Amino acid sequence: MRITSYKKILIRTFSLLILLAVTLVTLQSCYPGEELTYEDTDIVATFYDNATDFSTLLTYAMPDSVIHVADSSLATGNVNRTYDQQILNEIEENLQRMGFTEAASPDVADIHVAALATTTTWVSGGCYGGYWSYWYPYYSWCYPVYYTYTIGTIIIVMAQPDKPGDNKGVWVAGLNGLLSDAYTNTSSRINKNIDQAFNQSPYLGEGK
Repeated sequence: MRITSYKKILIRTFSLLILLAVTLVTLQSCYPGEELTYEDTDIVATFYDNATDFSTLLTYAMPDSVIHVADSSLATGNVNRTYDQQILNEIEENLQRMGFTEAASPDVADIHVAALATTTTWVSGGCYGGYWSYWYPYYSWCYPVYYTYTIGTIIIVMAQPDKPGDNKGVWVAGLNGLLSDAYTNTSSRINKNIDQAFNQSPYLGEGK
């Protein structure tokens, strides 16, 4: 299926995506210190259109690629697609577990589902004073300490192509967490968080 058609769908789901983005940014700014594990930073947020009757939505269509949103602050020019197929497989497995079946053609599908992935690099730090700054404030000095960390985000969008109006979005899920090149449990975290997004959205499968 053509990715460009899904980009048009994403534009029409603008209000749900904005709500999700604001929530994720707010939560990102609250990451605690080093005492937590990488799993402890994982966040799963879901939003849906409460006017939608999901029991009438039975078939889905999904592209065979994840849409990557490049973060200019990384300036690498490369997109890591190591987990693309895993992301798509896990989403599809959950859709079918919820009672959806794959449509023969996107043209007849009740919903279109798309996955986006992006990374964002954040820098934070502080200024730490020396011993003499306590006893002689007028000699105060400090040295800066900075921390750099990268956050990975997966967004899953469910849109109803036949829905009236410009906003076709009926469900959005956002998965967020810290990344590390040295950390080897990324694969299981992806599966766990995608599963959580669907588990906390039981209404998707009601009536099927």
